[in-house]
Amino acid sequence: MSERRNSQSQLSSSAPSFGSYLNGQNPVSNDQSSNRSSTSSNRRDGRRNSTAYRRESVASSNSPMLTIEFDGGNHVIVRPNRIVRGKVVLNLCERIHVTRIRIKFRAEEAAMVKVDEGGADGKGEWVHEMITTYFETEWKLHGQEVSPYSQCAWDEIEPGNYEYPFALKFPNVNYPPSMEEPAGFGIRYIWTAQADGPALQSGLKSREYITPYRPIIRILLRNAKLLPIDKEWVYKTTIMKDKKQALAEVQAKLYKQTYCPDEPFKMQLNMMILHSDSKITSLVYRFRKHHEGKMLVQQGTAFRENIRTVIQDTVTLPPTSDLTQLSETIKFDVPTRLVSPSFLSRHTRVHYDLCFQVTIEQGHLFKTSHVNEFAIPLTIANLPYDQLLRIPDLTAIQHYSQSTECPLFFDPELEEPPAPQGLPSELIGPLTAALMSPNSSEEQPPSYFSLPELPPQFELRKERKERTVFMTRQARGAYHGQELGEATIIPGLYDEDW
Repeated sequence: MSERRNSQSQLSSSAPSFGSYLNGQNPVSNDQSSNRSSTSSNRRDGRRNSTAYRRESVASSNSPMLTIEFDGGNHVIVRPNRIVRGKVVLNLCERIHVTRIRIKFRAEEAAMVKVDEGGADGKGEWVHEMITTYFETEWKLHGQEVSPYSQCAWDEIEPGNYEYPFALKFPNVNYPPSMEEPAGFGIRYIWTAQADGPALQSGLKSREYITPYRPIIRILLRNAKLLPIDKEWVYKTTIMKDKKQALAEVQAKLYKQTYCPDEPFKMQLNMMILHSDSKITSLVYRFRKHHEGKMLVQQGTAFRENIRTVIQDTVTLPPTSDLTQLSETIKFDVPTRLVSPSFLSRHTRVHYDLCFQVTIEQGHLFKTSHVNEFAIPLTIANLPYDQLLRIPDLTAIQHYSQSTECPLFFDPELEEPPAPQGLPSELIGPLTAALMSPNSSEEQPPSYFSLPELPPQFELRKERKERTVFMTRQARGAYHGQELGEATIIPGLYDEDW
């Protein structure tokens, strides 16, 4: 703080009138300033600025703050069938009134594209955005529950520091992994804390805390036995010149179809030149990650793609003047950074390939070089075979598109959430009709299975409900409008499947 005060003093001494305006003081006239020494004016401006800084710091500290702290610090990763714990911290320097304090957790997928729909002076560029919320759940930390038939009272909270612990159990469901690519597309898992004010007035709200989510994608296993499928496969292609003349035949032998981060990758690459006046002069390979995003618009399908090179290396060729045949072993370790599992969602797709760039020199006297590329598809998982037994209920993991389970907040004093009560929505209808059906005959005794209302164990289980919001606005002056590149439009294609 002393350094900040000194810097403020130096700033005010160099520009006293500017400092006086910042502090809300009237500027000193030239006649008055001429009758004072420069030393006294500098000291006075320094005292004013230091006083203003203290007032500013006090004012900022007096404002109430609502924050979220997770157990484990900032390195929290949400995974299926895991429990996340933490606390909501309320810091008050003055008395406030609060109806309730809640914590919320939601997952959303955003798709935003810029489309040129025609028009002069850039007025034809529009930004279309679609936000799909996969789930949203909340937990009351303090106060009263929301009642459908009565108003809620509020409490008076004295100044101080308050902590409200929470715990959440994520269901055994694989949702799409967190991502922020390509530009305009993203999948986020967001936490917020909120203190509702009295009499339905606005209260406090924390900033959004985004935690990464990683699904559990295992390697390929045999149907009956939990053994890895190390299935060899061969990739074949022909390198063409101008799509007319064949230059070389390529055959790549891979020993697996699915790889995990931190695993060794190995393949055998064989190439044969088809012309006697041609030879291979250069061979470069790149392990690439593809982020693709698409969204349906009025003209068709808007498409964006971002390709990230994770590994790049050059194959050392043998010192031969006439290299017409090549047989090389490609080896590297799949990195852990920037490598998430291959996955599909509604608007985004993540997949990988190994791209080879081959330079072939053709001719004897007049030589020409041709650069060609071919890509070998690869699948990435994140659970290797030797860690299968460490994951409980691994084979019971569901895909989010086939599950209605929602993340569940529970009492943080418990180690595990209580056994789920209630029934899924597909069973509640027939069961309700069976239990609450009246007797067909008045002479028969009352049925013990005819109930006026359902017991708690037969109530509807809390399920997730997806919702989608669509927004559109002009790109000029819009938020993120300049950062978005124009999307590629595939006219007449209205297909959401990849």
